[in-house]
Amino acid sequence: MLSKLKKEGIVAVIRAKGHEEALGYVNACLNGGIKALELTYTIPNVVELIKEVKKNYEDALVGIGSVLNGKMAKDAIEAGAEYVVSPGFSDEVSDICKELGVIYLPGCMTVTEIMYALEKGNKMVKLFPGDVFGAKYVKAVKAPIPHVEIMPTGGVSIDNIDEWFKMGVSCVGVGSSLFNAGSLKDIENLAKEFVNKIEKIRS
Repeated sequence: MLSKLKKEGIVAVIRAKGHEEALGYVNACLNGGIKALELTYTIPNVVELIKEVKKNYEDALVGIGSVLNGKMAKDAIEAGAEYVVSPGFSDEVSDICKELGVIYLPGCMTVTEIMYALEKGNKMVKLFPGDVFGAKYVKAVKAPIPHVEIMPTGGVSIDNIDEWFKMGVSCVGVGSSLFNAGSLKDIENLAKEFVNKIEKIRS
């Protein structure tokens, strides 16, 4: 799963008021070429939504986000979540993911948190909130810790995405900068732009 997420290069962080709105976003992302979808616990009854998306969208790489404790992680994994993302680091979540064989992307801000996450056996961390640090922070961290895989979330946009990749991120998480594009068609078009831009950067 880690290599799949790296290959995709982009994870759409989906927040919605209900399942209908969330499924609209899921369709827009998939039609635009973004396969990695992080459905967040801020969506009401997200565990049922995971089951629905897993059943109906074979191409989707379905993850769970905004995970705060072990029970939330376990429920989502049992429903079919293939990776787990937190806003911060949780020992409990890390242990559950390890036990159930699912990758954990903990939110980290400081170098100490990143070192701790790696020590606990997690290969990729979510740099959150990304806009507080900016892309140069990634380069600074990777100088002493070159093997860490970093996914910034918060503050990644179509205008600065090349800067993030230039500094060494493995993939990026995008939320509001994608979903505030306007209509579902606008979101789909922007998703295509993101995917094309990542392809261009990498080639």
